[in-house]
Amino acid sequence: MDDNPKPDSSEKGLRFGCGFVFGASVAVVVALQWSATFTGTFWVVAASVAVVFGLLAMRYGEGFWQCVSDWFRWW
Repeated sequence: MDDNPKPDSSEKGLRFGCGFVFGASVAVVVALQWSATFTGTFWVVAASVAVVFGLLAMRYGEGFWQCVSDWFRWW
C-alpha cells in the first residue's frame, strides 16, 4: 500500500511547468557560460532539455527536486 496519494492533473501540470522552467533556465545558463550563439540548434536543444526536466519532475516529483538539490550542493 502506498502512503502517498497519486497526484491529480493540476499537480502534474505544476510539476511539469516548474521542471520545464528549470530545464530551460539550466540550458540558457550553460549556453551563456560557453558563449554559444542562440541559433536554431540551441533552441531545439534548450526545448528538449526543458521537456526532459519537465517530464522527470512530473514523474518523480519530490524525489527529482531532492536529486537536483543534492547535485547543486555538491557543485
